[in-house]
Amino acid sequence: MAPNEPTPAWKVAGVVSFYMTVALVMVMTNKWVLSTSSLPLTFLLLQLATSVLLLHLLPLFYNYTPPRWTRSTILAVTPVSIVNVVGLIFNIYCLKLVDASYFQVARGLTLPMTVVLQAFMNGIRPSGWTIGACGLVMWGFTYSFLPIPLPGLTNSSVSTDIYGMVVQERRFEAPMAGMLLGVASAAMVAIHAILVKQALKKVEGHTLDLAYWQNALSAIVLIPGILISGEVGEFAKMLVGTQGDGRAFIIGSGVTGIVGFLICLAGLLSIKVTSPVTHMFSSAMRSVLQTILGVYLFKDLINSSRVMSIVLIIIGSCLYTWNQSRGHNSTPRSPIEEDRKRLLTGNEKHSNYAADPEKGERQA
Repeated sequence: MAPNEPTPAWKVAGVVSFYMTVALVMVMTNKWVLSTSSLPLTFLLLQLATSVLLLHLLPLFYNYTPPRWTRSTILAVTPVSIVNVVGLIFNIYCLKLVDASYFQVARGLTLPMTVVLQAFMNGIRPSGWTIGACGLVMWGFTYSFLPIPLPGLTNSSVSTDIYGMVVQERRFEAPMAGMLLGVASAAMVAIHAILVKQALKKVEGHTLDLAYWQNALSAIVLIPGILISGEVGEFAKMLVGTQGDGRAFIIGSGVTGIVGFLICLAGLLSIKVTSPVTHMFSSAMRSVLQTILGVYLFKDLINSSRVMSIVLIIIGSCLYTWNQSRGHNSTPRSPIEEDRKRLLTGNEKHSNYAADPEKGERQA
């Protein structure tokens, strides 16, 4: 297929479906395991170890060779690996505390934070469209805490007491700790975007090499935390069957490790085969399906406040991506999408920007 020839519709549909499926499986399996165990750090370590193992097996099917361990490379990628693992820890604890259907709201400030950091690093003032889109996302994030009433909507839940009398009760949307962890996770994504740009140059622009280093070093960094937290003893009890379901925990860890690896491939394919708008709208559709599955599988409670939060964040994110893509026909590609595509494809030629503003879903 020629470089400028449009991608066949069946290929776009296949890539989008693949991306949405693996991302949904990742979140739902994570939530299932975290709901039945109290070993989030051990769970994360097994995920990372599985991804590293798969990268070592990849040469059997693909022309790829895992990088050699050298002191200079390790020192170069250690900062981005530390930020990566801290972000993953915030992310997994956030998912443990909040509903699966509310997870994207808890991490909803990723876009505004990356835009602010991009503007700070490059000294470029965001456009009015960008500010407006980020404003919608921030409104969606805060809606559950500072709701603005809309006609026909209520933010209270209705129940009955033991005598059958109707009681109007205020229901908080999510634990404050979970929301704060979501904000911290979003901040780590923004900081990671700066560091990953520098680290990618150290590995000669090879995305899979950077994914390998991040997973391997992040797993090593997690080990002291697991020892300090006391999860080793609990994990041993789970394996011998005296506490929790060890079989489900191991299976869930393996599945999410494999899916995390596939998400890396899905992200690469999505950027190469689809347009930024298609990629963003597939993410929006995934958020809707995630909400539906959260209600069906985990009995998540949905009211008007939660729905409005999700809708506002989706609209703001789609508006931002649409505006960025709108100018691609007549103006150079925006720094956000240009750098994001260059990061995912490993092409570092003609880079004019110091930072990648958005890394997106969790990579392998």
